[in-house]
Amino acid sequence: MSQNSWRTGRPLGTCVQRSHSCERVLWGSQSWLQPAFSRLFSAAIHQFLPQETLPPWSAPHSCERVRKILRTLILLTLTTATLAADTQYMIDYVLPRGGARGSTVTAEFHGRSLENPKEILFYGPGITAATFAPFAKPTDGFKVKFQIAPNCPLGEHVLRVRTATALSDAVTFWVGPYPQIPEAETKLGENDSMAKAQPIPMNVTVEGQILPGPDLDRDYYRVQARQGQRISVEVEAARLGTLHLGGENDLAVRILDANDKELGRNDDSSLYVQDPVLSIVAPKDGAYLIEIQQQIFYPPRQAWYRAHIGDFSRPTAIFPAGGQAGTTIEARVLGDPAGERTEQIALPLKPGNFDYFPGSPAEHPPSPNILRISPYPNVLSENAPSGTGPLAGQRAAGAAEAPPTVVPSLPAALNGILLQPNETDTFQFSAKKGQSWNIRVFARTLGAPVDARITLRAANNPKVLFDVDDARLVDLGLPSGRGSWYIKDQQDPITVFRVPADGDYLLSIQDSENGAGPDHVYRIEVEPHRNVVYTHVTGPDGYQMPRFTGFIVPQGGRWTLDVQLAQGIGNDYKGEIELEARGLPRGVTMIAPRFGKGVTRIPVQFVAAADAAPQSALIELLAKPVDKGVQLDSGSRQGFALTNRPGELPWHFVWLSQYALAVTQPAPFDIELEQPALPIVQGGDLTLKARITRHGDFKDAVEIVVDWLPSGVSKGNVVTIPAGKDEAVFQIQANDKASKGVYQIAMNASTVGGDAYSGVGRVRVSSKFVDLKVMEPYLSIDLQRGSVEQGKSAQIVATLHQMQPFEGAATLRLQQLPKGVTMLDPAPQITAKDAQVTFQVAADKDALAGLYKGIVCEIAFTEGGQTFKQHSGSGVLRVDEARVTEAAK
Repeated sequence: MSQNSWRTGRPLGTCVQRSHSCERVLWGSQSWLQPAFSRLFSAAIHQFLPQETLPPWSAPHSCERVRKILRTLILLTLTTATLAADTQYMIDYVLPRGGARGSTVTAEFHGRSLENPKEILFYGPGITAATFAPFAKPTDGFKVKFQIAPNCPLGEHVLRVRTATALSDAVTFWVGPYPQIPEAETKLGENDSMAKAQPIPMNVTVEGQILPGPDLDRDYYRVQARQGQRISVEVEAARLGTLHLGGENDLAVRILDANDKELGRNDDSSLYVQDPVLSIVAPKDGAYLIEIQQQIFYPPRQAWYRAHIGDFSRPTAIFPAGGQAGTTIEARVLGDPAGERTEQIALPLKPGNFDYFPGSPAEHPPSPNILRISPYPNVLSENAPSGTGPLAGQRAAGAAEAPPTVVPSLPAALNGILLQPNETDTFQFSAKKGQSWNIRVFARTLGAPVDARITLRAANNPKVLFDVDDARLVDLGLPSGRGSWYIKDQQDPITVFRVPADGDYLLSIQDSENGAGPDHVYRIEVEPHRNVVYTHVTGPDGYQMPRFTGFIVPQGGRWTLDVQLAQGIGNDYKGEIELEARGLPRGVTMIAPRFGKGVTRIPVQFVAAADAAPQSALIELLAKPVDKGVQLDSGSRQGFALTNRPGELPWHFVWLSQYALAVTQPAPFDIELEQPALPIVQGGDLTLKARITRHGDFKDAVEIVVDWLPSGVSKGNVVTIPAGKDEAVFQIQANDKASKGVYQIAMNASTVGGDAYSGVGRVRVSSKFVDLKVMEPYLSIDLQRGSVEQGKSAQIVATLHQMQPFEGAATLRLQQLPKGVTMLDPAPQITAKDAQVTFQVAADKDALAGLYKGIVCEIAFTEGGQTFKQHSGSGVLRVDEARVTEAAK
């Protein structure tokens, strides 16, 4: 699978002539469109504009007819995301969207239910918050001062807000290396031309906005540069995810000289998906213009951007793309218009991704190039060019296939560059039968423009053992509740190679779209296979919802949330699993039932002592095998899309390795779920009783629901306990294949109002766990075939098959009788000793004659003051027309 918007990065500083057909311009920027809408766009374009073409990108006021059609169709397409866009979040957006290292920024938080802010919980170091100042309407938001440390990590910082009663959804704030200046434009037209360009110094970050309005807003900035000096632009826009959803932040950048000559342009990039990066070398001393605008016009709402503009180095790739932990590598820095160079890079000791800022400190870009650190030695493809300079190591045209590079031993990290179209790099290694190796490619994950595909075969056999292109999120250790998102990382394949026989094997890699170039670097890590199970948390529909994906525990109360397990690729461990919580704050404990074999979702409860301090913390939930002799790796994963698109193609995705937990002020009520005295049987239902205890003057209505139930057991609708009432009942049903066993369940209760879907504006608490027993039915019933005449009564006889003993009497009723047929009272009762039962039925004179199937019997058992029901049988009843007697004739 390939996504065009992730493959349109071009070498920085080049000016590639764009195809001007309407369809090409549209698809080049809107690859997220769903197929149905793609067909709609194509049909409209070819129907209304069969011969017309769009003008060059630099002539934005031409072809207005095309623009109007595209605008209308884009608006239509965006309606597919209406429901998601209507979801309420506590935080809609934060302004400004970022700040500079070493500065103090007053940040505004806009949203709802934001009264009484107490703390900003950052997922990383470098920023502290103090001095909260509420808006005029405190529920709408507040201001807070961010103190950004001089050594604060650059880039994206994820945060949440803890209020007195809640923990917000996660949002982001960005940190840059340069002084920050605001865009001067306050209304459309003030900097929309070269003559009105806003003068700015080099090496600044412009906090700008594509202004809303009926016309396209183009922002111009003027800088002075010397001949040979870089002019680099890096834009953060789609990555900001300012409004969680939406797409008006698909921006493009051009650099022009003082005579309006285009020197370079970029709209999408391999490094940052929809966010452009552009770097050129100034051909002479003088003024240069930077133009920023939407790639395709769509009336924006909050289209904020951060444009880093300066003379920094902005390479597109580094080769090799990583190395062995604790070593120093000599690396080639690629894609800088000032020329290729080599750098000595000292690698950290910790394996994983490493943010490397190339060049001297004065040349560092605002965002890093990502390198991979592993415990294994590097192996460089013999196909990879070496040396420096524009022609160094280039292969002759047509030399796409080369002898394999021999890998001395495994594990190892294999590195190369796909320099020529149709090129295939091959590595040869030895392996022994019974070994299992994880083979994973790192290319798009690191920002390289490679859509990798790998194949493997034995050196002495042409039969391909595997051919892998894309990956699933869970295969990459990035599970999601829906499993339907597709992000650029999934273009990097991963597989498990279970060696079938001793011998030599050939592992090949190529670009599935035959892409190639000097920055098409890749890295393949081949390491011993390990069993991995991840924990993750999502909302009821699989998305990250504000109140359902954080742990918000009132003092002296409980919070219950479903935790899911996701197996890493090739996981062989199928046994029972326990959860371990790390980082819980003082006064908070966790109650987690055991995951049985095959179980992937359970309710987990957090309890805060009455004297636990209000606070927030980042915690981990790790999966641990019950069998202590088994090695099982684990990690916490939570993901959410920023700027999600129809078709589940987000432009930016945030992955977190910790969960947020907050202790809040006591809730105004508690809830108790009564321990069921009876089990629920397969094919039956059960009534649960709940009671709330109100505190203080709280008299409002409360909604109750059971979020988690065992497999095969379903819940009824949300039940409301009205104001002034304290008790309610809740129905659950089990199908005939419900999983037998004893399970822990809890009742959740929340105030009404706010947003029922996301939970914003509500206070939510949980009951203690109670045991729910799911068991086989007490008996089964065979309903004999019967008949009844219109206007008369008849009997239906049933045979009882006792499956397990029960006490007392059970009451039986027929259900799904045809219209006009009723069961006569009294309803028959049976005991565990009965073998047969008879029902009396009557048909009125208007009952519709015919043969009716699916007649079932409801069996009601009562024990200890509680009632549960079971359904059994599948009978047939014939309704006959009334007979005409001789007297009637």
